[in-house]
Amino acid sequence: MRYGIYVPSFGPYGEPAVLRDLAIAAETAGWHGFFMWDLLSPDDYDPPVADPWVALAAIAQATSTIRLGPMVVPLPRRRPAKLALEASTLQSLSNGRLILGLGTGVGWDYTRFGEGSRRSELAAKLDDGAALLHQLLSGEPVEHDGPYYKATGVRFPPTDVPVWTSGFWPRKGPVRGAHGAHGLFPQIRDETEDFRLPTPTELQSIRAEFVDNGGRPDADIAIWTPNDAKAPSASRAEEFEQAGATWWFQDGSELSPAELKNRIAAGPPIR
Repeated sequence: MRYGIYVPSFGPYGEPAVLRDLAIAAETAGWHGFFMWDLLSPDDYDPPVADPWVALAAIAQATSTIRLGPMVVPLPRRRPAKLALEASTLQSLSNGRLILGLGTGVGWDYTRFGEGSRRSELAAKLDDGAALLHQLLSGEPVEHDGPYYKATGVRFPPTDVPVWTSGFWPRKGPVRGAHGAHGLFPQIRDETEDFRLPTPTELQSIRAEFVDNGGRPDADIAIWTPNDAKAPSASRAEEFEQAGATWWFQDGSELSPAELKNRIAAGPPIR
């Protein structure tokens, strides 16, 4: 099991210097990853809002070992070609430490800018965009004629970037864009529509669905402790590891940056 820090990119976390300093602290304390939300601020958060890619570039320059990345990029609101160039540039800048998370995003990412947010269309765009993105990162000449994205006569630098997909389970979101994916970051809501951890049994089913839909059998599976400042115990972490989890994220959204920095300083649950 590896352990990462997972933070928003707005409100108290909207200052790039705050994000950079937290990532430095995480690397110093022995954490394995630092990941940022990539979405626009919802109504109940105030500015500032940081661009995650610019912030991650600063983090890549200020650190040397910690893994980093956006978790997750709402691919249907992005141009795959621009995203491929951003990913290849950040992978070079970080000396190979980027993990690229993909998903459909949330409704306000679209509706607040006059775009449609119909779930079935966003899911189909994620599938098409992920297929094109994998081709663009391959370094081979690209000819892609999908229902939403097209590319012809394009060749980008070959870039080895682990690509994870994400979504809500038991809907098919977690397995959309799964073909060839190196990892999965599933989301689950409870009866009050709040986020929760999957059970180990649910995690086994999620992994099976992911692999059945083209995900790699040896893929990473990341879970997170949402809305909860507590770290997992060693026994609990071992239980989830046996069920297939390879990453556990410490959520920062319910903590102030100062509180999260104290949590980071304590180090990951299991070194």
